[in-house]
Amino acid sequence: MISDDRDALVSRIHELEGLLAERKREVERLQQGMKAAEGADVQVSITEFEDTLKRLVQRVAMILQAEKCAILILDKETGELVARAPAHGIAPGDLRLLRVKVSEGVSGAVYRSEHPIIIDDAIHDPRTVKENVALLHVRNGLIVPLVVEKRDEENRVTNRVTIGVLCVFNKRYDGLFNEEDVRLLERLSRNAASVISNAQMYKELVEEKEKLVHTIESLYAGLLLISERGTLMQMNARARQIFEVVGDPIGRPFVDMIQHEKALEVLGRMLSVKDQSEAAESDDDVRAAEEVSVAERDSGEERIYQLHAAQVRGEDHRLIGTAVIMNDITEIRNLDRMKTEFVAIAAHELRTPMTPIKGFISMLAQDPDDSFTPEDRHEYYTIIEQNVDRLGRLINDLLNVTRIERGIAMQLFWEEADLAALVESVFEVQRGMTNTDKHPLVLDAEPAHLIATVGRDQIEQIFQNLVSNAIKYSPEGGEVVAIIRDEPDKGTVLMGVRDHGTGLPDSAKAKLFKPYRRIHNPKTASVKGTGIGLFLVKNLVEAHHGNIWVETEMGKGSTFWFRIPKAPPEAGEGEAAVAAT
Repeated sequence: MISDDRDALVSRIHELEGLLAERKREVERLQQGMKAAEGADVQVSITEFEDTLKRLVQRVAMILQAEKCAILILDKETGELVARAPAHGIAPGDLRLLRVKVSEGVSGAVYRSEHPIIIDDAIHDPRTVKENVALLHVRNGLIVPLVVEKRDEENRVTNRVTIGVLCVFNKRYDGLFNEEDVRLLERLSRNAASVISNAQMYKELVEEKEKLVHTIESLYAGLLLISERGTLMQMNARARQIFEVVGDPIGRPFVDMIQHEKALEVLGRMLSVKDQSEAAESDDDVRAAEEVSVAERDSGEERIYQLHAAQVRGEDHRLIGTAVIMNDITEIRNLDRMKTEFVAIAAHELRTPMTPIKGFISMLAQDPDDSFTPEDRHEYYTIIEQNVDRLGRLINDLLNVTRIERGIAMQLFWEEADLAALVESVFEVQRGMTNTDKHPLVLDAEPAHLIATVGRDQIEQIFQNLVSNAIKYSPEGGEVVAIIRDEPDKGTVLMGVRDHGTGLPDSAKAKLFKPYRRIHNPKTASVKGTGIGLFLVKNLVEAHHGNIWVETEMGKGSTFWFRIPKAPPEAGEGEAAVAAT
């Protein structure tokens, strides 16, 4: 009897010792958790956020004696709680499986209610169906909300925002999570939420900065941001290209990085303006927009940039620096110059046929005695007729250019035409206006008579412009050849005009078919023209559903080729159709 009591007493002592040891371990664990929480509450530098989160996750798992630990953050775009690295005990591939909508699962319930939940049997718990716990080998778990609180000066909570949940899974030693673990994890979660919130804010800040930097770098306009001290705070790729800056110019004086005297002079004037609003009301407003010419290193071509300056101030109205935008206005200035030249040339071209018309009409009108022979009168009338036709062609060209630039469709009346006969009629007109001995006009047609359904007047206008150009830019004796080739396998006709002129440089090819463009060549400087002929030719060819190009070699002449269908796909014989240019 005494022996039985003694055995029971010993057994009870061992049981109490075990409970005491377990309680001692829990107290030690709680103390470690308090210290970890206090340590996590300190300020960390921005660059240490990732490492801080990693250490925090590992420490949470260690303190709670959990095999796995993960942070789920709300994705505002999808409305899901998504696991984010770093995690503990979960492989990166498995971490992607840990995601659930805020309206579903245990994590969603914790997020919505802001109350922790203990899962004792994750496999059979109906609330964990959406959490993929079976794939993650989760037996049990504890989930608490991540809440960020904002407090006022008197430590009162002014705002609460739930950003996600903190999860620990699989209690070690086959144990289960209890209320003491809840209190400990809630304490740790407050500090974790603060770190995560700061990390998120920093990440969003970095992403916004990267977007801004990439936007600035991709601008076609050059951009400079110069501090009050004259150092470069920003210089995008275009600005570096314009001034041929190599390396990182940020933080260096702009006078050292920009090797362009005129640009430095303009920038100096812009930076000397203390207040842009005052400058706009005074004579200093010219400093807000000035032009600078810069020669490109690759092509050597002069580019014109318009510089605009504006002071940049912070929310406190403190001056941050001066922003300078450089817009390439070369094409605008060239267009202005070309249109001015065009007006002068067009006036000259219009006056040229008017002079003989007026002269011969005055001479005939002032002959009351009818002293001119019939042959003389016929010659005079022929000259008048040719110049009237020339004047009419020029006026039609100007009207067609206006229609094209306004986007008005060009009307073509399709009809069958003998292309060789059409070219011969063009030659007859040209022979009436030039000296045939100086420029032999040759037709090279295969077959000799090729019938195609085309806009007769427009094809004639194409050849008139191309042949006229070939004559203008060919030296005396230079042969002008009109070429016609049947392409029965393609259902098309290949045509072209070849000259023996000076040829064209590669840099001129891109400008050939644009309006008001004339190629500047000292050898052909005396050749007059409006610069709209090839522009019209290109649009007339495209109205025929064709394309045009040039083959040229300096010193050996040029050939302007164009290819059109034998018949338009949408119009039959004798049928009128409208083709948009």
